Amino acid sequence: MSEKFDIFFSGQIIAGQDEAAVRAKLERAFNANPKQLEQLFSGQPVKIKSGVDIEKAAKYRVSFRNAGALIDIKPVTTTAQPPASTPPAKDKIELLPAKTGSLIDCAPQVVPAKIPNIDGITLGSSTAPLDSREPAPPANIDTEGLTLNPPHSETTLDERKPSPAAEIDTTGLTLNTANTGSLEDCQQPVEAAKIPDISALEIVEPKVTF
Repeated sequence: MSEKFDIFFSGQIIAGQDEAAVRAKLERAFNANPKQLEQLFSGQPVKIKSGVDIEKAAKYRVSFRNAGALIDIKPVTTTAQPPASTPPAKDKIELLPAKTGSLIDCAPQVVPAKIPNIDGITLGSSTAPLDSREPAPPANIDTEGLTLNPPHSETTLDERKPSPAAEIDTTGLTLNTANTGSLEDCQQPVEAAKIPDISALEIVEPKVTF
């Protein structure tokens, strides 16, 4: 729901405008009679329109400005409805003595469900199958062409040739005495970087000019 506005005029005119000219313009614009004009320019706020939307309120503002007058646009105030009073409690609440009573006393009463009549239901024999569908026919698998190898045969599941054994020359290796040596003995020596020859270089004094 869009907001509504009331429009008031209290005889205020724009600075520099002639009041007689403003009266004449408003008289022509709104077809007002002399009595209505006197009431509009009495100095007291007069409601000239109530409950209009924002677009219509803007049109009234433009019309009065063109005539040299100013209006007040205020939102419609609605009287709030008082909240409904809480009905008094039917039963008076009383406190029990300390450490008395039980939570069961606060539980809502549960009405048991009605048991249906099953007198007309009969049970079948104990030998009746639970599934009355016909069993599926056995699978027909021809295994005549299959043979089993004797147990502990040399046949392997992987027929690929094994990889050749790695040939590692260990003739130059020796074992140290137990609990001797360190990991630093296994570190590869690092060759120092060669220092370039800078004997042909010379330092020249900079030439500073001020």
